[in-house]
Amino acid sequence: MRKVTVDEILALGAYEQVRDRFRQRIISHKRNRRVFLGPEMSLVFEDHDTVLMQVQEMLRAERISAPKAVREEVDVYNDLVPDDGALLGTLMLEIEDAAVREQRRRDYLGLDASVRFEVGPHAVTATMDAAGLFEDRIAAVRYVTFVLPPDARALLLDLALPARIVVDHPRYQAAVTLTDAARRSLADDLDPENSDAAARARR
Repeated sequence: MRKVTVDEILALGAYEQVRDRFRQRIISHKRNRRVFLGPEMSLVFEDHDTVLMQVQEMLRAERISAPKAVREEVDVYNDLVPDDGALLGTLMLEIEDAAVREQRRRDYLGLDASVRFEVGPHAVTATMDAAGLFEDRIAAVRYVTFVLPPDARALLLDLALPARIVVDHPRYQAAVTLTDAARRSLADDLDPENSDAAARARR
């Protein structure tokens, strides 16, 4: 998937003028890309646009405008844009009670091997960021990557075939079928025209 580039970033004043409309568009876009995995977890699939908003919001919050600092923020957040042929999501523990959330962080140790993306005949286990794993607990926010087979886009677009996200942990189970809108949105992520390789070739 194409990465965010520095020349896409709006200056602070220019961003302020379009911020409300831009945020509403991305919020609506993310609605189709959020999967509620039972009562305690959710997964939001990231893409170029969701990451672009995160960059712009961070620059706004921190009042960052120096070109070098802007480039550093872009480089950091581009880690959330999945590589071509993959999907990347932000997995969150959706637990308001802080004490319960801390207990679940310990209960769900081993979650790294317990989340998978099923589409058609394929079952792809997620790879999770190492920074979110500790010896005795997991982070409340994890970044998960699914490296999908070459035919995944076609399978997602074939709505007659099953597609779901599964959590199969000894202490937590969930299986959620993707909506048609989610499948189409994720298929766009895998479109070769939206790949980083295609974007670089056009520059």
